[in-house]
Amino acid sequence: MHGHNLQLNLLLCTIQAVASFIQLEPMMVTVLRDSAVHFNCSTNESWDVMTWLLDGRTILTISVQHGPLGSDEIVSTLNHSTSALSVWELILMNAPFKPTAQEVRCEFLPTKTSRPSSALFVQEKGNVSIVEGDMSAQEGTLVMFHCQAMGWYPSPTIFWAMSNSTVDRSDFNTSDLRDPDGLFNSFSVLRIKAEMSTTVECRVSVSAALAHQTSSVKLTVVQSTQNYMVVIAVTVVLCTVVLLVALVLTLYCKRKLTKTTFKNTFSSSSLWTVNLNGMGTSVAVETRGKINQGYHAEDVTGSGHSDLSNRDDSVTNITSPPRRTSQNHTQGESNLHSKDVKTVRRVTTV
Repeated sequence: MHGHNLQLNLLLCTIQAVASFIQLEPMMVTVLRDSAVHFNCSTNESWDVMTWLLDGRTILTISVQHGPLGSDEIVSTLNHSTSALSVWELILMNAPFKPTAQEVRCEFLPTKTSRPSSALFVQEKGNVSIVEGDMSAQEGTLVMFHCQAMGWYPSPTIFWAMSNSTVDRSDFNTSDLRDPDGLFNSFSVLRIKAEMSTTVECRVSVSAALAHQTSSVKLTVVQSTQNYMVVIAVTVVLCTVVLLVALVLTLYCKRKLTKTTFKNTFSSSSLWTVNLNGMGTSVAVETRGKINQGYHAEDVTGSGHSDLSNRDDSVTNITSPPRRTSQNHTQGESNLHSKDVKTVRRVTTV
């Protein structure tokens, strides 16, 4: 019977131990240096004294009868307890920086077997700047920008933006150095081709920061004089080609016009010529039969040709009437000469 009672007592103690708890929330938190961070410690067991520790150092003591007995300057507390549950909130108003995780612990007296703890990570936000400042560059040239992010923890994330558009990571590289205080100094180099005027930004952040920190400069792109030379050269070539084409067309049209005029003149010489009296004379008469390539002298003494000879003898000469110009004397001499010469035309009959 005695053994049965002992087992029952042990079972009741085990049930009571399982039912009791001490809980600390959150179990892990990350904030920036000097930021406020909140922890809640709760239990359903009775206690006399609650103690808060940061990395083993007591920062707050609370009495169940008198409340907070003493606290560090960087903390404050709030009581959220009920009749069934004790809940106290610790507010760490200025989280101190440490390059490693800091342990936050909640303990009760009389001593409880459970001693929960939370991990506190404090990050540092440094400064950022672009070394070059505002600059100008000729279009098409390679431009380099250097960004310095000094005094950050942990190693910050750096990226670049141009006109609010993120630059591809292949266009820049980043390196880190750690100082004796455990802070990181990061350096990033951006290489881009100057194509248009824009705003260049270097953006730096850590996980605990709500927004990135930015440094920006202006890039002014100036068009290269070589481009102007190319434009001028192209313009000169085009103008030269146009002038050459115009010259060739002009010469062609002039030559064609000359050829047409020559043909018209030659055709006019084949028509009947008109003398001063308005009478027509054939080309054969004007050229005296020289254009007849088949003409040859024949004996015209026969009877068959006597009538032709008589007709030729009857041809009279045409004289020009006297003119009132200075050419009268010359024309007169020509007429006198014409009276002494008889025109004989022989015609070959086939």
